[in-house]
Amino acid sequence: MTSEDLDKILKMKCPRTQTPLKRVIVGKVPVYYSKACGGVLLENQTLSNFENPQEKRGNVLAKHLSQFHYELDSLNKRISCPKCPDTVMLRRFYSPLHAVEIDECPSCGAIWLDTGELEKIQSLMLNEKERALLRIELMKKHERIEVKGMPHTHDNWNKRGDKVDAFFDLASYISNSW
Repeated sequence: MTSEDLDKILKMKCPRTQTPLKRVIVGKVPVYYSKACGGVLLENQTLSNFENPQEKRGNVLAKHLSQFHYELDSLNKRISCPKCPDTVMLRRFYSPLHAVEIDECPSCGAIWLDTGELEKIQSLMLNEKERALLRIELMKKHERIEVKGMPHTHDNWNKRGDKVDAFFDLASYISNSW
């Protein structure tokens, strides 16, 4: 890390309160948090390190942030990226359930989570047993169907059908073995 990079890190401010962000290493992953509002900045591609509540790293960060939990006036205000101050972060839903809305920098890919949003993301994560039950349920809903028709003269339809059958057999075996 160059001295220029270090200067940028030291100058990063919370996009909600404009107070300096604090840097902490959680399981070898650097994160930047705000003592003023309990928000956290995660660099590009690092949210996956903290979203699972069964992993120690995610629990440690969530517990650390909970001590700074403050009520914010409005989350509707667009914010600038702490790493790229000239770039306005995009507001988007974290998951298809539309339960958690996060801020993401279109320039550097950093993600800002406001107070309590990490805990909400962690609550959406399924454990192994829940994932296995979901796989079984999906397999039941999408059981194989028989497709009949005339094969094309240049198409080896029978072999393609065998591959699809083998895929469903494998998927069914995997879902039942969990």
